[in-house]
Amino acid sequence: MAHNRVLEKFPDGVTGTCPPGYALGVMIDSQKLKAQTSYSLQFHDVRKAAAAYELMHSAAAMLQMLPIPVLEALRDYTSEQVKDRKGPLTLCDRSFVEHLDELIRGARLREHRLFHGITGIVPDPDEDEKKSS
Repeated sequence: MAHNRVLEKFPDGVTGTCPPGYALGVMIDSQKLKAQTSYSLQFHDVRKAAAAYELMHSAAAMLQMLPIPVLEALRDYTSEQVKDRKGPLTLCDRSFVEHLDELIRGARLREHRLFHGITGIVPDPDEDEKKSS
């Protein structure tokens, strides 16, 4: 049974996903929840999959907090490592490089907007090209 996921902000500031009913404050029966949880936790693969899913989201959140030069260094390092490799994880690594490129573009855009908002000066877009070369 698939649920559409809804992004929810928890009291401690952590963002997570949960079925839509939970996000709206509607709770399922506690006995049903207890039985489903207990049943699911019996399976080692389910526990591993849940842990992998949470680690992936934690890593994504961590990457968003890194400064641009660190993201660029990570992207360059990963690109170099993946350059001549073949295999099942190579596609994942290349997607990771693309994700880092998107994070860098987004961070630069936020930087430009902040700079423009503070000074009123619109930065030259060619400057970013010179920096990344």
